[in-house]
Amino acid sequence: MHAQPSSAKLDSIRQVYQNSPFHEIRVDALNALAMAWRGSNSDSVLLYSKQALDASGNYHRGRATALGNLSTGARNKADYQTAMDAGLSAAHIFDSLGLHTEHADAILELAQLYKDISGSNNTEAYLDKALEHAANSLQLFTSVKDTIGMADALNMRGICLRDKGKHYNKRYYYDSAMLCYEKALALVESHQKGLGMKSRLYNNISQVYNEYRIDYRKALEYLFKAVEVNMQRNSISGLSYNYGNIAYAYTMLGNHEKSLQYARMMLNAARQMNRPDRLQNSYGQMYRSFKGAGMLDSALAYFILQDNLDDSMTNIGKTRMVLDLQTKYETGKKELEIGRLTLESEARSRNIIWLVAGILVLAGIMIWLAILYRNMAKQKHEISEQRLRLETMMKELHHRVKNNLQIVSSLLSLQSNRLEDEHAIAALRESQLRVQAMSFIHQRLYKTDDITAVNMKEYLTDLAESLVASYGFHRYEFDLQLDVQQELLDIDKALPAGLIINELVTNALKYAYGNVQRPLLRISLSNNANAGLVISISDNGAGIDRETWTKQRSSFGKQLITALCQQLRASQQLEVKDGTHFTIIIPAQAA
Repeated sequence: MHAQPSSAKLDSIRQVYQNSPFHEIRVDALNALAMAWRGSNSDSVLLYSKQALDASGNYHRGRATALGNLSTGARNKADYQTAMDAGLSAAHIFDSLGLHTEHADAILELAQLYKDISGSNNTEAYLDKALEHAANSLQLFTSVKDTIGMADALNMRGICLRDKGKHYNKRYYYDSAMLCYEKALALVESHQKGLGMKSRLYNNISQVYNEYRIDYRKALEYLFKAVEVNMQRNSISGLSYNYGNIAYAYTMLGNHEKSLQYARMMLNAARQMNRPDRLQNSYGQMYRSFKGAGMLDSALAYFILQDNLDDSMTNIGKTRMVLDLQTKYETGKKELEIGRLTLESEARSRNIIWLVAGILVLAGIMIWLAILYRNMAKQKHEISEQRLRLETMMKELHHRVKNNLQIVSSLLSLQSNRLEDEHAIAALRESQLRVQAMSFIHQRLYKTDDITAVNMKEYLTDLAESLVASYGFHRYEFDLQLDVQQELLDIDKALPAGLIINELVTNALKYAYGNVQRPLLRISLSNNANAGLVISISDNGAGIDRETWTKQRSSFGKQLITALCQQLRASQQLEVKDGTHFTIIIPAQAA
């Protein structure tokens, strides 16, 4: 997170560029100007890095530095293809020149690039590549005993581990991330240098407290330390991260006025930098702050802004181009090595005489095999491309459906705020939760590689926690138990099953816990070899009246459950003992 450059510093560099008669010094000055604008003005970084690149000629070190700056500027503008091309070239040149520190910096920039490509979904394949580059960078910095570089690499490793920890059932990565941050902070403090690195570490440590340890006041302690350092450095980029995390902490503490204040400060900083990734995060925080304050019209507006920008930044085709580019680069290096080995082999084999007949026979066989292999490879490639395009289209479809359902849910919420009739409000609220239940299904489908099956453990966790929160129960005062043995379920069965569970859980939350001190809700999903798929929902409430439930005809929820069970050819069982226990059995031929 680089600070805003002072006018005096910029004027000094420009004078060097204008007055020096030496070609290398002029290139270094252009690179220094690009470096000065890193983190605060990506357009200036791109301008000066391209000028340095054009002027570099045979000055290889200057050319590599210009490529590194170009990679950073392009990454900040979400031009990942240009960023990958320039970053790989810079790393290759620095490696060939034996400049280990600069080589390590270039590899670390590639780690940051892969982290950015992982997007808001935190795609693990890209995060793993980022971790691999961060580890290589750390090894190089350690070999030259560059303390700040080592801290920077540890910080990047911590960031990627934290993002992996955001995935369901992988929260333990937050502990690993915290260890990286603490090691990096110890290195910085022991050498009394790297003020900018210290502010970044304070900010990242705060995120562990915000997202994992749920200690928002501790997070604010670290964040205000980071703000103090970044104010001294005039680092707009650093302050944008700090303000966003402060806004989040205040939202969770219920101080919505402070949350909105810092969310707006974050948005102003992002607009100054004109970086798509910072604008996207700013829109997301504005959405959360307005939603927490109950200002749903404004929240919906910023949600749509964030979603549109997220679509443009995480385009699947764009990330595929980046991977294709890297593959071509790696293939080119291998082909050069193969060519060198081939020449050596030919030199050693020049004096060997082969039988003409054997050569002709072998050549004929090889040509035939090559043609056969090429035809098979071409067919396989075409099939793979068709499958990939289909998967991409299906993911995009599920993404759009999820977004539309989310907007419908928000509109229902807004409409309910304008009603006074309690029955109408309740009806709209229940409709909103049903739409939300369907939205969660499509959200799971576009975030996973399997577009035909839903991970029911993740889906039911999202659904149950959302319903519990919607009915005013606090997570620490509610005993929610999930036992999902059948993790993957076909979409044709997952959607009606999810709606049935939504109705039964909603019924329990509305009526079961009137005088219960510690509410308990247990949801299980298992596969019985004889019976089929078994869904069980139990509570510890007063218990429903069996006769009333059996004879009830006017309830829309009861009608919906009955219709969905008929669709799945499922049977219903009700037991009232120490609470209410519903069992839905979907036969094996249907499930």
